Amino acid sequence: MATLNFSHSTNISSGNNTSLPSGSPYSTVEIVLIILVAGSLSLITIIGNILVMLSIKVNRNLQTVNNYFLFSLACADLIIGVCSMNLYTVYIVIGYWPLGAVVCDLWLAVDYVVSNASVMNLLIISFDRYFCVTKPLSYPARRSTKMAGLMIAAAWVLSFVLWAPAILFWQFIVGGRTVPSSECYIQFFSNPAVTFGTAIAAFYLPVAIMIYLYWRISKASRSRMRRDSRKTSGTSLGEGPSHSQEEGCERQNNCIATRETQVEANDEKQNGSGPCREERTDQVDSREDNNLASTSKDTVAPASLQKGSNGGEKTDQTPSPENSAVDRQSPAAKTMFKVTKQSAVAKWKRKGLSSREKKVTRIIMAILVAFVVTWTPYNVMVLINTFCSICIPNSLWTIGYWLCYINSTINPACYALCNTTFKNTFKHLLVCQYKNIRIAR
Repeated sequence: MATLNFSHSTNISSGNNTSLPSGSPYSTVEIVLIILVAGSLSLITIIGNILVMLSIKVNRNLQTVNNYFLFSLACADLIIGVCSMNLYTVYIVIGYWPLGAVVCDLWLAVDYVVSNASVMNLLIISFDRYFCVTKPLSYPARRSTKMAGLMIAAAWVLSFVLWAPAILFWQFIVGGRTVPSSECYIQFFSNPAVTFGTAIAAFYLPVAIMIYLYWRISKASRSRMRRDSRKTSGTSLGEGPSHSQEEGCERQNNCIATRETQVEANDEKQNGSGPCREERTDQVDSREDNNLASTSKDTVAPASLQKGSNGGEKTDQTPSPENSAVDRQSPAAKTMFKVTKQSAVAKWKRKGLSSREKKVTRIIMAILVAFVVTWTPYNVMVLINTFCSICIPNSLWTIGYWLCYINSTINPACYALCNTTFKNTFKHLLVCQYKNIRIAR
């Protein structure tokens, strides 16, 4: 973890049971139970994050800028599940560090780098959503896959530069290693004040920024909903459809998802839907598409019939009594009919966009809440330890440490619970129904 201090493990007392590993404070039954629980959490974390990465890779509906950030977050969580969880389990079960100084420093470097990268990815996601809401016209033009890749790379490189050199080479900078061979913690964290300072920079400050950004997002969303409500209730003749503040980013995500193959692009052109046809990401949005399509057909029918009667062009559509009545009406009545239909179409579009905005915001809020809930206990203990080094028992340190790790287990569940497309893709991958993945909604 980006703020963890392993020095608390120095207080683990040696056990008197000769059947246990030297220094282990646990009984045989407790060791078996710890290994089973920790191993299960590690396995669930690995499987869950692999499913996230595979889902984004194989399902074109999930290949959006938002989900590329989630892919990076899943990479960090996977490394924690594979490396950090298992090595920490060995450490707490045996009661001392058995793998030497080199492996200790490498473990700490990997653990801190990926944990800091997780925080940086959460910050990127928060700023991306914030700019989608507050700069709906200018930001989507710069929001590309290339930009997302550069931001993700910057998060990982910055995390590596901040932590890896200091962890690996501090002993050479100060002229010697002071960490005992049976223990594993960052040498410059021996001072509790330094540990607290890193906690401020790596946890409290990012959390404060993210909470502030989502407060602004929530405030802007409520303001937009009130404006849309007034526009809907006061729609007049000639008023164009209102546009959501996040529509630019959502349309851009949909365009990325649809430009997977040239065949699909050609099919869209033949059907008259253009190169950036909006994709629905779940079953609810699919039903909205069907309703929108039927409404759109009704909208253009009178104009088509009018063109056929006045311009001499033939049409294969059989005039219905309703359309014939519209043709016999005055131009003003026809215009009113078209505006009414266009208003219905705009309402369906706003409903679909609002649904997608809620899904994106819901999954990101779930990730943020899970991060705050699981990381806060340990960082509160770090704060307390700064003023009272003997106030926190070892058992609480271990629980707080594991809660930070469990965040990597919870994240994939957040994706599945908050996004139907992720959930359905997970199911198809687990039962090996690969043919159904491309149409998973």
